[in-house]
Amino acid sequence: MYQRTSLQAKRKIEPQIGSIQHKVYDYFIARQWHGATDQELEQVLHLDGNTIRPTRGSLVKKGLIHDSGTTRKNNKGNDCIVWVVTEEGMLL
Repeated sequence: MYQRTSLQAKRKIEPQIGSIQHKVYDYFIARQWHGATDQELEQVLHLDGNTIRPTRGSLVKKGLIHDSGTTRKNNKGNDCIVWVVTEEGMLL
């Protein structure tokens, strides 16, 4: 379940983001420091990469998620950025 601060953050951004952004943002809140790569988001949320990448990018621009500085391998063995929720994203 959501932590109290996560619910507060979600309520604050609700008027500013669409339903797909909500799905992506909620997933980052649930994952916290573990984060997710774009490919992981595609697989878990059953969304196309052409939807995930701009959606994730808009959350980055809003300061809600950021590059963790780490990578994980995708299913082709390539390094992928692990994105995580920002402190601001958790504590809005």
